[in-house]
Amino acid sequence: MTTTTETEALRARLVAQLTGEGYLRDPAWIAAFSDTPRGLFVPYYFEARTDRPGWRLLERSDEWRDGVYRNAAHITQIDNNPDGVLAARRGETVTGQPTSSSSAPSLMALMLEALDVHDGHRVLEIGTGSGYNAALLCHRLGSDHVASVDVDPVLVDFARDRLVKLGYTPHLAAVDGRDGCPEQAPFDRIIATVGVHRIPAAWIDQTRPGGIILAPLTVGGLLARLTVDDGRAEGAFLPDAGMFMPTRDQQIPAATIPHRDAATTEPEPTSLAVDVATGREFEFFAALHTGPYSRIGFTSADGSAPETWLIRPDGSWVCHTTPELGRHLVRQGGPARLWDTIERAHQQWQALGSPARDRFGLTVEAGKHRVWLDEPSNPVTDL
Repeated sequence: MTTTTETEALRARLVAQLTGEGYLRDPAWIAAFSDTPRGLFVPYYFEARTDRPGWRLLERSDEWRDGVYRNAAHITQIDNNPDGVLAARRGETVTGQPTSSSSAPSLMALMLEALDVHDGHRVLEIGTGSGYNAALLCHRLGSDHVASVDVDPVLVDFARDRLVKLGYTPHLAAVDGRDGCPEQAPFDRIIATVGVHRIPAAWIDQTRPGGIILAPLTVGGLLARLTVDDGRAEGAFLPDAGMFMPTRDQQIPAATIPHRDAATTEPEPTSLAVDVATGREFEFFAALHTGPYSRIGFTSADGSAPETWLIRPDGSWVCHTTPELGRHLVRQGGPARLWDTIERAHQQWQALGSPARDRFGLTVEAGKHRVWLDEPSNPVTDL
C-alpha cells in the first residue's frame, strides 16, 4: 500500500504537471491544488471492465491511488444509484450509464483560472459532485464565500462529510441547480460543473452586474464564459473543450445501434470523412446545429470496414463507413436526416473560414440564446 509520503509525492507530481502544461498559473490556485487531497474526495471510482460488460470498482489500493493522482476524469456513480458501490463490493456485476464523475484536474484548473476570482468574491458552484472543486474554492476564498448545490442529496452529504475533514463549511444544498441558490445570492461568480443546453435565467438573476457565469454546454463541449449586465449574459467560448455529465433532466439514455433499420437502408456517397465530421476542430459547430448525440465505433467480425455510428436521442442515426481510401458512405434514418445537417453545417463552417471555437460567443437575453462569430452583431445560429 502507498504511504502518506508517497501520496503527497503523487499529488505534488500532478500539480507540477498542471503547472508545467499551463493549466495552473495563479499562485493561489497552485496552492489550493497542492494542499487539497483529491483522494479524500474520490475514495473510489469505476472503470470499464475489459473481461466482460460492466464496471469494476477501484478503492484502497495502489492502483486506485495512482489513478486518483493522474490527470484523468473518474466515474464515481452509475445510473444515479448510490448503492452501486455496495453492489460492487459484494462482487455483483455493475452495469449502466455514468451519472457522476470527478473531472480531470486539468479541466478543473483551466475553468477555475478562467473564473477570475478575487479575494472577497462570493461564488456559487452548480454540481457539488464529490466536493473536490468546492474544497478548492474554499481554500481560495474561504468557506463563507462559497455555496454549492447538487440535485443528489447523497452526493451533497458525501461532500459535506469530506469538506468538514478539511475544516471547510461552505453552504451546501440538495436542490435543482437550475434554480441556483437564491437564499445566498447575489454572487460575483457562478461556475457550473454539469452540462446544460441553455443558461437558466435564475443564474443571470443571481449574478451581480459585471459578474461572470462559466458553464459547459451539452452541445460540442463548449465552455461559455459570460459577463452579466442588466439581465443579459454575453461572452466568448473558451478555446478548450469541456465535457461534463448533463443535468439529470438532460441525461441521454444509452444508445443502441439500429442494425435492423440500417440493413434495409441504402448507403449514400459523401465527401465528408468521419474523422473530419467528429474532429475537435469542427464537431462543436456541427453540434450547435444537430444537438447532442452519442458516437459509437463498431468493427464487424466479418472483416468489413469499421463503422462509426452517430445516434441522437430522438432516434435519428447515421452509420459512416470508408470501404476504401477516399470513398465514404453513409446510411441514415430516424425522424431527421442527421448527416445532411452535419454536411450543411460543415459547408457553413468552411464558408466562415473554419473558425476555432473561441472565435464564437453566446448572448443570452430574454430567454433567447444566440451564438455569434467574433462579435455579437454577427449571429450564426440560435440554441
